[in-house]
Amino acid sequence: MAFEFSEAENPVYKETYAGFKQQDCILVKLKDCGKVPITIPNWDPEPCYLNSRYQALAQQIKDFEVRSDDIWLVTYPKSGTTWCQEMIWLICHNLDYETATSHKLGERWCYLEFGSKTDVPEPFKTITSAPSPRFIKSHLPVSLLPDQIWTVRPKLVYVRRNPKSVAVSYFHHTVSMHGYSGTKEQFVRAFMKDQVLNSPYHEHVIEFHHLDYPNNLLHLCFEDMKKDLKSTLHRVCEFFGKSFSDEQLNKLAHHLSFDSLKDNTAVNFAGFTEKVLQQSHRTEKLADPNYKFMRRGESDGWKKELDQELAHELDEWTNRKAVNPEDRKLFP
Repeated sequence: MAFEFSEAENPVYKETYAGFKQQDCILVKLKDCGKVPITIPNWDPEPCYLNSRYQALAQQIKDFEVRSDDIWLVTYPKSGTTWCQEMIWLICHNLDYETATSHKLGERWCYLEFGSKTDVPEPFKTITSAPSPRFIKSHLPVSLLPDQIWTVRPKLVYVRRNPKSVAVSYFHHTVSMHGYSGTKEQFVRAFMKDQVLNSPYHEHVIEFHHLDYPNNLLHLCFEDMKKDLKSTLHRVCEFFGKSFSDEQLNKLAHHLSFDSLKDNTAVNFAGFTEKVLQQSHRTEKLADPNYKFMRRGESDGWKKELDQELAHELDEWTNRKAVNPEDRKLFP
């Protein structure tokens, strides 16, 4: 067995609304990480907090066949994944807005570990049969990604986001999509204990920034995108060997604005969110913006939601986790 599976405390996922099936979670650790090209001396990754369904899929994901023309996007949850999916897909498809509008994001992208989120009879059928080039997203840490990524070396984009913003956004997402009924403070404290899905957070970010993966790895930052999206678009275009006029890039930037995306039914997951709220008998929340999949899209929205003490605790947590000064710069 290539993995160690152990029981995990369940502080978040045991607090759910009636009508939601409580999620059982486990800790997953890869025993031999020798194939991962990482530059951290004596690297021994922490176990990853995942849904218990993952155990049945772990080896299949590790042995997953990677194609050289795959395009991969990896993030810790709530770090700008959907935003970057739409951006990357459009740039790689020469700004084909017609197809992007007529086909939902979930049809244009494959989700590597989707079978660990819900019961799917054949969890890898869609991704293995998808035509090339495949667009694949994942929230897995470096250690749990397919081994072939490190030998085939497809194009890989990694996106990070401020931990305080991640904490707040992840709380609202877990309330609306997973039926969490605890308080925001309880969720944030579980986040700081690495007891929410895909944690630990800091290790997720730091490890991707210590990969020896020349030329085919692009790092993006949510806050940088909010500050100057056009500069990010230029970087992404260069990474994928694409070139567009200023007029075309201005149109793309407008398409990718939060006000545009939140009303775009091809990317805002509105139908899925509504279905979840209806099934959990929370129809009174359908008009509440905090229950939308695309909620605010702000880079400093946490300032409105976290009290000073909790925000300070999050900063201190980051200081303990990111001891290396260069690593600390990854968490603005």
